[in-house]
Order: sequence, then structure tokens, then C-alpha cells
Amino acid sequence: MKLITETCTDGVISARFVNGGSDEISGYRICFSLLSKCSVVSGCKLMRQFGGYVEIAPDNQGSLKIGEEWNFSFKYDFDRHAPANVSWGPMGAYLKLNDGQTVDVISEPIKFPISQVTSKKKLSAEEPDLRLIPHPLSWKKKSATCSLSGGIKLTGRLNKTEKKVISSYRSLIDRMGFSCMLNDQGVEVCFENAEKNFGDEEYEIQIKPDQIKISASHYSGYFYSLVSLLQLREVYNDSVPCGEIRDIPRFSWRGQHLDCARHYYEVESILRLLDLMAFLKLNRFHWHLIDDESFRLELPSFPELAERTGLRGDGYLIPGVFGGGKGPEGGTYSAEDVKRINEHAESLGISVMPEIEIPAHSKALVKVMPELRDQQDESNEESVQGYLENTINPAKQETWDFLNKAIPEIKSMFPFGVIHLGCDEMPQKIWKKSPAINELKKQQGLESTEDVQEWTMKRVVDIVEKAGGRPAAWEEAGRGKKGGIGHESILFSWSGKEPGLNAAMEGYEVVMCPAQHVYFDMAHTPEPHESGVSWAAFISLADALEWDPVSSNEPELKEKIIGIQGGLWSETVIKDSDMEAMLAPRILALSEVAWSTSSRKRRINEFVGAARYFGKIFEQLNWEVHELV
Repeated sequence: MKLITETCTDGVISARFVNGGSDEISGYRICFSLLSKCSVVSGCKLMRQFGGYVEIAPDNQGSLKIGEEWNFSFKYDFDRHAPANVSWGPMGAYLKLNDGQTVDVISEPIKFPISQVTSKKKLSAEEPDLRLIPHPLSWKKKSATCSLSGGIKLTGRLNKTEKKVISSYRSLIDRMGFSCMLNDQGVEVCFENAEKNFGDEEYEIQIKPDQIKISASHYSGYFYSLVSLLQLREVYNDSVPCGEIRDIPRFSWRGQHLDCARHYYEVESILRLLDLMAFLKLNRFHWHLIDDESFRLELPSFPELAERTGLRGDGYLIPGVFGGGKGPEGGTYSAEDVKRINEHAESLGISVMPEIEIPAHSKALVKVMPELRDQQDESNEESVQGYLENTINPAKQETWDFLNKAIPEIKSMFPFGVIHLGCDEMPQKIWKKSPAINELKKQQGLESTEDVQEWTMKRVVDIVEKAGGRPAAWEEAGRGKKGGIGHESILFSWSGKEPGLNAAMEGYEVVMCPAQHVYFDMAHTPEPHESGVSWAAFISLADALEWDPVSSNEPELKEKIIGIQGGLWSETVIKDSDMEAMLAPRILALSEVAWSTSSRKRRINEFVGAARYFGKIFEQLNWEVHELV
């Protein structure tokens, strides 16, 4: 059984299903998932659709003999979702028969016209002044070198913090395969508590031929200094240039997001990502746990949410969206998993922020708990991903009963305390025909849907704060005639820089994560063989590097733009390792922009020169890397 697809010039996808089995078949439909909803064009009829998951049957329900073909065509509904590469073809294809049996189907990568193939733009490389990523605040090079072929030896009396740092560092290098870094025969390294009051992540390193001195005042400063030494040893092939490094980050928030709702990542895969983040001095992990496709977090008060939506596939509450196929596919995160990830992150100087997604992006939640919607609501709202009725209703007491229990439970699981509430991509028709919402508007003096959103999010903020947490949300939460969600919340600007700058001017603390630069689910290039989406841009290494979160002509916003963050949404991720080449090498640029000021950030050719030395490191980590283009 084989499915063969190719694109046409008008955006239509033509398909051939070949019966390569040993029996004639009848009464069948082919099931697969796309990146969003579609419409049939010819030769078929749509039997079921759930977001991008479809079940399509032939127009003619006659039998298909061995070796015969069924030809049909379809197209994506949304203009911005025109097929651009292999990720836009059918995923997880299988055949469903009338008796309920399923048959595996081989789905070949979607084919594109030769005219669509583009040439790659190669980047030239220049030797950097220092091969360290991110680039430090200052580097004063000396003429001599220091051999670290035998590693380093920590000398002197160590205080409690320094001992904890060394323990965490030893664990990190052991996991990464750099166990020979700490060695009794290595170059002496002396820790000194900085005389001046260094910031939490600030450090200095003095490298001499026979000795290294590290100055810091806090855990992260000591840890990052040791990470820098490890980097230097690897990229200079043991012979490290002598000199003085002074270093301090530009931003306090240097994050990486991972969408575990669309694709379930094993705990070990998340721990590997955290290790890489620490190696690049990233300090915030945005853990996206809940969305339309699943509720991954196991909550004591609502165990049915994870139990019923954690696995997807044929016959499950949620079908095999985004390549899940007939399944079962997926998983959930227990309290023990969360504890393990939090502790691992803390040892690396990383804080973990969970995201729960409300009021929209809640299809999985309302599938299990339909009482969170107004059953008389005839709005029939549709999300940009094609999900119908994916929004909870704030006029229902059941909604608040749920949130008042769920949010404190989530807060108790995450010591960092910042809880991301979502509030993005509200469907256009949301709550328009809800009698319960109309009554709420009268009671609270609300006029528009935006007013209802603002009222809802302010009330959720109260729950978060009473639980001892701090709220965060996407940029849309700042909308409303009363100032939006409230300035105690952190806003994440994803659609571009402008919404973030506007929010900062209004008084919000903002994390910049513009999709055009740091959404790493975007394809690297326009070439059809690439993986990833392209609705925001094709993002090369240069695109990820050559932008500034705060322009020089906006100094008044410096204190309000608290950081930047990379995003990895998982619609195109089929297996855990798929994330690797989506992140690398672009995550190197994220590290550079997050840490280095615009004046000390390297030009692209010099940065490429530094990045290419990291090929050895990624190979050591067994981490797949997209080529440097």
C-alpha cells in the first residue's frame, strides 16, 4: 500500500493511492494528517476532519484490485499554508476498512516541480577574535597559550556554592562525554570570590600558561566560567589562547521553548536539550505542555485529562494528528517527571516555566470537560489551525472551578513560579453567540470580545498570584481598554518586534521571540527537501543572528525588554531527534543575541567562523546539525 503525492501550480496536491497488497479492497478510506485543515478537490469525499487530520474516501466506493490506483486531489484551506516543502505532505498515512481494521500505508515524500528548487546561499567564514559562543563582554588576548589536553584541576578551599557548582559541572561533562575535563593532572584552576559585587551570571577568567583564575560571586557565574573553559578547550583543540575574559549577559531572560503538546518528547530528550542550553548559557526553559492536541501534564485533581488525551491515534479521543498515524502515539508527564526535569534544570542554572494555554488552544481540554463551554453557544469558532470550538467559556462557573484547582497544582510543581497562560490566537467568532457570555457582559459592563478576554485574564492572574506565582502570556494578552492582563505579567512578543516594543512602552516587561528570527520550526531555506513550516519566514543562521531586540534609538525600553527566546513548535516533528537539526546551528545565534550587546555581537561572517568550530562539539554530543547556510 503506497500513497504518492505531488504539488500542482495552483496549490492543489494530487495523490495516487496504489493497492500494492495481496487482496482486493473495498469500503475503505485513507487516513493521514496535514499541518492544517484541507478541502477535497476531485476524486474523493471528506469523511472526517479534526484540525489537520483527515479521513478521505473515494467518490466511487467500488473495489480496488491488486495493482490498481485511486487518484484524488485536495488542497490546504488557508492561503498562508501553501505547500513549501516535504513537511506539508501527508504524514502518518494508514488505511481504515469498513470492519474497523487498519492497514499501514507507505507515504512517499511529497514531490515538487523542478522549477521550485532554489539555489543555496553560502555564507563565508572569517576567523573570529575568540571562538567562544556567545561572545564575551571583553577579551584581552596574550601571546602565549595554555594546554588543556590534560583538563583542569580545581585547587584551594571551596565553599558550599563552589562545591555545588563543581558537582553539577562534573555531571554535565560526564553526560556530554567530556569526563576527562576534570583531572588531577590538569592545569590548576583557582576560584576567587570577586571583590566587587558581581551579578548573578557575571564572571572573569584569567588564563596563563600554567594557571587559570576564575572570579565570580554567584553560582551561575562560576558555572558559566567552567562552561567557557570547556568550550575553549574543544574549539582550540586543547591549546587555548592566554588572556583575560570579562563576561556578563545582556539579558536576564535567555530562553528556549519546546512544544511537547503537538509532539511528546521523552524525558531524556528534554534533559539533553537542557544540557545543550546550559552549554550555550541559556537560562529559561519554556515548557509548552497543553494545547488543542493534548493535555500532557498529570494533575492530581484531574487525572482524566492526561489519561484521555496523552495518547493519540485511531479509536482514541484525539486522532493521530501531526504524523501520529493509527497510533497509539504520545505520552504524559508525571509529577516525578516534572520534578526530575526541574532539578536537572536547576543544576544547570536554568529555570522552567510551564505553559497551559487558555482561553483558546483548549480543544483537548474541552473534549474531556465539555462543561467548560456554553452548550448553547452557536458561534462555531474556528482556530487558525482548523479546530472547531477550541475555547473555554469564562461565563461558566465550571471554568473557574477548574482553574481555581488546576493552576495552584501546576504552580506547586514548578519552583520558578512563572506560569505562562497562553492567550494567543483567539478565533474570530469566539463567544459571539454565547448566551452565557452575553449575560456576563451585562453583569460586568463589558462591551466587546476583547473586553471579555481582558476580564478573563485579569481574573486568572488573581488565581496565579494567590498561588504565589507570577503570570506570563503571549502578546495578545496586553490588549484591552483597561491595559490588558496587567503589568505584573510578562508578555512574549511572537508575531514580530513591534507588539513587544509597544507593550514595553505601555509598561510591560517583555520577552522578544519574533517568529521571523527565532521560531526554529521554520524551515532553514526555501528548498523543498527541507523540514519545517514557512508562514513567518525561512530562517537561516544569518536571519537568527542579524536582528536587535532593542534598537539603539530606543534606550528608554532597555529596562523593559528583559530578554529573548527561541521557539520550537512541533507540528513537523515525528521523532524526538527531529528537533536537533531544527535547533542547530540556529540556537548558537540565539545564544549570541541573548548574551551579547549589539556592539559586541559578531558580524555574520565572523560568527560563522566561530560556529563552524562547534561542529566537533555537536558531533561529540551526537547532535544532528543543519548545514551552515
